[in-house]
Amino acid sequence: MIIARKHTGVLISSIKENISEKTKEKISKRMGLAAQIDNALQKRGFTNQEFAFMMGKKPSEISRWLSGTHNFTTETLWEIERVLNIQNLQVQNLMRSQKRI
Repeated sequence: MIIARKHTGVLISSIKENISEKTKEKISKRMGLAAQIDNALQKRGFTNQEFAFMMGKKPSEISRWLSGTHNFTTETLWEIERVLNIQNLQVQNLMRSQKRI
């Protein structure tokens, strides 16, 4: 599992303070989905380029998906599950199990 680095500093703290709880939750859920997809890719030994080919996408789009900022459609999530042979990608609230962003 990939764990994000913790960044600190006055500017970072100021930015974090101005992010709404709703936005923090959205970010957390999107990053959780990205982490699940990345874990499935690693488990199967697929590169981003191979996955892009299997999905009929450009590698740059896969990079966006794995950045944790992409807003997936249900159809895309179902196709990811099919291609990676996984079930039930979970839209998890990671904020409950980790420290807040």
